[in-house]
Order: sequence, then structure tokens, then C-alpha cells
Amino acid sequence: MPDLSVFELAVANAISRQKISTDEDLQEVLSDWFQRKVRVPDVSAALDTMIAKGIVRRGDETLCEYRLTPHGIDAVTSLYGGCIRMIDRGLGLLNVSMILNLLTTTRESDDA
Repeated sequence: MPDLSVFELAVANAISRQKISTDEDLQEVLSDWFQRKVRVPDVSAALDTMIAKGIVRRGDETLCEYRLTPHGIDAVTSLYGGCIRMIDRGLGLLNVSMILNLLTTTRESDDA
């Protein structure tokens, strides 16, 4: 089972999106999701932890240049599937496969 905090999962999802092109964009997205100012040191710490776990790899010196590894894509997909099932509360009203297909979690490094 992937071991990520909610914040790490959010960072992984944010960096997997094609629309993130600057550190400011990344901070803005995360700040919007959590409805509070997200600090660069917090994002950096989460990324360092995820590098150690093999979830992301460093692409450059900027926060937005990180990429999910194949293990990271699997971890994010597994955790989101669990979150969707929790929200559904076992009622079967939400189609997990359909919702997961809507997520953009395929931005993998060429040499990951």
C-alpha cells in the first residue's frame, strides 16, 4: 500500500498535470485546493520525501519540473481509487474506473 500523506498525494497530482508550468502555478493550485497559502519549503519537503520513496524524480531545479515515476503513477492511482471508494461509502454510486480515467496522472519522465 502506498504511504503518502494527503499533502504528498496533492503535490503528486498537481505535478502530474500538464497545465502546471511554473512554481507559482504549483503553489497557486495547491493553495486553492487547501484554501490556505502553501509555502515552498513545505512543497520541497514533500518532494524530498517522495523522491526517497521512489514516487517522483527530479527533473530540474524548479518545483514544477518533478515527474512521477511509474511507481508514483501506480501509487497515486491506487490512493485515488481508495479515496473515491471512501467517498462513495460502499454504495456503488460512483464509477471508480471512469473517475480514475478522468485524472491526468500519466506525466512520467522519459527515463524514469
